[in-house]
This record gives sequence, structure tokens and C-alpha cells, in this order.
Amino acid sequence: MKNNATRGQTRRILVIDDNAAIHGDFKKILAPVAGGQGDWEALEAKFYGESKPLVEAPAFQVDTALQGEAGFALVQQAVAAGQPYAMAFIDVRMPPGWDGIETTSRIWEIDPDLQVVICTAYSDYSWEQMIAKLGISHQLTILKKPFDAVEVLQLAHALSEKWELQKRNRARMEQLEEMVSARTRELEAANERLKAEMAERGKTEAALRQAQKMESLGQLAGGIAHDFNNLLTVIRGYVQLLQLRALDRQTHEELGEIDAAASRAAKLTAQLLMFSRKKRLQPEFLDLNQIISHVTSMLGRILGEDIALEIRGSGAPLEVRADPAMIEQVILNLAINARDAMPQGGRLTVRAGEIEIKPGQARNAGARPGRFACLAIEDTGCGIAPEAVPHLFEPFFTTKEPGKGTGLGLATAYGIISQHSGWIEVETEPGRGTAMKVFLPIQAGGAAPAAVSQPKPANVDGRETILLVEDEEKVRRLARTAIQRHGYRVFEAGSGAEALSVWNEHSAEIDLLLTDMIMPGGLSGRELAEKLLQAKHDLKVIYTTGYSLDAINHNLSLTDGLNFLPKPYYSDKLVQTVRRCLDEPAVA
Repeated sequence: MKNNATRGQTRRILVIDDNAAIHGDFKKILAPVAGGQGDWEALEAKFYGESKPLVEAPAFQVDTALQGEAGFALVQQAVAAGQPYAMAFIDVRMPPGWDGIETTSRIWEIDPDLQVVICTAYSDYSWEQMIAKLGISHQLTILKKPFDAVEVLQLAHALSEKWELQKRNRARMEQLEEMVSARTRELEAANERLKAEMAERGKTEAALRQAQKMESLGQLAGGIAHDFNNLLTVIRGYVQLLQLRALDRQTHEELGEIDAAASRAAKLTAQLLMFSRKKRLQPEFLDLNQIISHVTSMLGRILGEDIALEIRGSGAPLEVRADPAMIEQVILNLAINARDAMPQGGRLTVRAGEIEIKPGQARNAGARPGRFACLAIEDTGCGIAPEAVPHLFEPFFTTKEPGKGTGLGLATAYGIISQHSGWIEVETEPGRGTAMKVFLPIQAGGAAPAAVSQPKPANVDGRETILLVEDEEKVRRLARTAIQRHGYRVFEAGSGAEALSVWNEHSAEIDLLLTDMIMPGGLSGRELAEKLLQAKHDLKVIYTTGYSLDAINHNLSLTDGLNFLPKPYYSDKLVQTVRRCLDEPAVA
């Protein structure tokens, strides 16, 4: 069915053929003289199988050229005048000038939308040869001579209609793009006005974007830490079980080396949780000068002999409330970054002092008025290019050579300091060095309260029955072995669903549930515990996990060593926690 929108339109068709008689044939078919409308209608009726055309056909203006060069010139003129041809019938053989393939190639350079019908009576080129010369194109059709008038009409109508639709579509797309561009310009202008009016809000949004980037990578880091903690639980647990045997001194020492390596690996997983900002803070009131003093010896080993270290602490105490291990990690990360900026050696200066920021002086996202301890790590290295400064704290961004850095050190420091309600500022100049300044709020609180430790049970043996639920088979096997060595009876399950099945058979015998908190199968450890506690209110429960506690603790009261056992754990810590939980008086 023809599109009514094409009625009354005149579409230009170009015929390029070295035979003038062919020109006449095309004109008779496509542009009959006045009074010859009957021939047109007869052909239309033959084509559509009806007594008369369904709709008025478009009119064609036919221009002709005897050689490819002349046809090329006509196309040039038409494009320049803004009246391009819709399609062209081009003979493949036109000696002595360009043949049809070369003519088509040259015409498409100036009018790539032109629909081309190659007319051939010979096997001058195969279809593969044409494609090789012209490339695959939806604008190309082949017409064999001698051709039928209806076939020519069909091609003229279909291809000119296709050309017209493409032209309309392009015009519409250009209109839409212009509308989008205009709207974008309006929004950009409005955005500039908003930036001028809401500078402080912009700083907050920048901090939020940074936090979102950290959050996405934090989820990945938390998952990696969980998997490593499961492996380390197995390593540390079995090492301790072996150390309980009557082994020779050398074997004990070698096992000790394995345990020390596992302990260092456990610290790495803790750093992953620091990076994810999901490791629970253990803050205490402390003097920042003492942290700097404690980490100085480590800095000397890290920096090497070609970098001079200078420590300039504050004459007065700098009291802050912070997690000392995390602040040490920040200092080490910043120092390592400074060291890498001084490959030929230099000087690293660690300064600490108190600063008061007054209203209107804050110049960084997160900065605010008040009293702050300022810790500065200054180097004499290569400095940082201005365009890199805004990206320094983005995860995986690094200015170092490939393989020289992960891009996580500064991002981790940023996350830790943000958790402490502080911020980091950067002062740098290419070729003149860099100063990283950490700001922490001054909080005078006196000495840190003594840590409350759970007393070790005098005897960890028992005869109670324990339901052990752990999806990692190696961890489950270790836990079962360690518990059974002390006389306990153990039922085990690899998922919440398996645990329910065991419970249905042995609920009356089970005294304690030891369950991993995160398990596959749609039933978490906490959900499992809630179901079992509904059936047996005096059931004791111990939760264990390799994830950060903050990541999974939702209004659940957990005490390390009593009803919570973080991974990786030692075998003796496991049985001590089991005994302590069983001995804990039931809540009335």
C-alpha cells in the first residue's frame, strides 16, 4: 500500500547510460508525456493487480547523462542546489570513461544517500567483485537488461520512497537533536546559576559521589574478605590443632611461621574491610603524637636509606577519638605514596599540630569550623599534575606506571578519615613536592577505658550436643573436629534447609546452634536461629561470619567470645566460645 504522504511529489531520477535510446525508454516509463496517463495507469494496474491505482503515484523528473563523468557533474550540481536526486540508474559498461562501478563510488562520495541501481547485460562484475569495490551497502540494487517496465516502475517507486523516508527520518532526528541541544543549553545555563547559588551544596554532593564510588567497591572488598577469612580459618585452626600434638621443636617452629603468615593475611583482609568502610571502628581517646611516635620505626623501614625522615610533633597533646590501628594505616598509606613520588630520594616530613578553622575558611568537602588536629605528610617529590588532583581519592586512580600501584592507598585513607568525621586536603606543585593534610576533630576525653575481656573458661570440655551449620565444607570439618576433641556431640549441616531437617529429627537433643550468618539457599543464619528459638526458647546460639560485623548486624546484640565468633578464628577460641555460651545463664 502506498503512503498517502507521497501524493503530488516530484522525485528526481538520474539515468547514466552511454546508449541514448535507453534514456528514452526510461523517460517513457518514468515520466510519460502529457496525455499518456493511461499508459501509466495500465502499468500500475498490471503491477498492483487492480483496475486502477489505489493512490496517486509520485511524479518523476528524469535527467540523463551519457558518461559517468557527466552524471557525476549533475549530481554535484543537484547537491549544491539542495535538490538531490533520489536514485540513479547507472549502466555498468560505458566506454571510454568511468564504468558504472567507478561512477557509483565517486557519486557516493558526494551523495552517500543516493539509491543506485546498477544496470547490466553482461557479466562484467560478479556481486562479490562489486561488494569488494563498493563495500556492503543498502543503497545498491542490481537490474539485469533487458528490463521490464513494471520492474523499473517498482524499483523507482520503492527506492525513491525509501530515499524519502530516510530523508524525513534524518530531518526528524536533526530536529530532535536540536531540541535536545537547546534543552541541554537551557539546563546548562540553569545549572551554572545553581552552582553559583549553592556552592556549599556542591561540596556535599562531591563528597556523596565519592562515598558512592567507595560503597560499590566496598561490596566487592567485603566479599573478597569473607572468602579469605574462610580460608584463613581453616589454615589457622588446623595449625593450632597440630601444635597441640607432641611434635618436635623444629616442627612447632615451622607451624608457628605458618600461623604468623596467616595472621598477616588476616590483617590484609582487615584492610580490605577498612577500604570498604565497613570495618567496625574501635575508637578510643588518644594523643595523635603517640600514634606518630609508634609508627616512626615502621616508616624508617618502608622509606629506605635514600629518603630522610623528619618528625615534627606537637608540643602539646593532640587529643582525638580514633581507632589507632586505622590512623596508623592512613599514615603508612600516605608515606608509601610519598616515597613512590621520590624515586631518586628526598625528604619526608611528618608534622602534627592543632588548627582552628573559623567560619568561611573551610575550603574542602567535609571541612567545617572548629578545632582540629592536623597531620601533614610532606615530600620533596615530583608533585602532582593539576588535572589529576580532583581524582586522587577515586578508587583505582593512580598516576604511577602500570604495575607500580593499585590506586587503592589514597582511597582507603579517604574512607578511614571520613569514618572519623575528618577530611584530607592536598597541596601540590609539579616538581616541588606534595603535602597531604589530614584533619581530625579535637575531642578531649581522657584515658581510654580498659577493654573488657571475656574470662577463659577453666575447662572447655563438655557433653552437650551442638548443631553446626556452615556452608564451607573445610571450615565445617575443622569446627567439627575441634569441638569433638573436647567431648561434644555434633550434628552438622551445610545450609539452613539442611539444618531444619536435622532439627526436626534431633531438636530435643540439641543444646546449642553454631551457625554462619551468611549462607546460600535463601535462609540466613539469623533467620534459622529465629525459627529454632521459637520452638526452643532456651536454645543457645553462636553466630560466626567472615564478613564485617557492621555489614550484617541489624539490631542484633552480639558479643565477641560469647555469642559471636568472627572469622578467621583459632580452634581454642572456638571451643572457649562454645563453653562460655553454654555456661551463660539463660535470660529470664
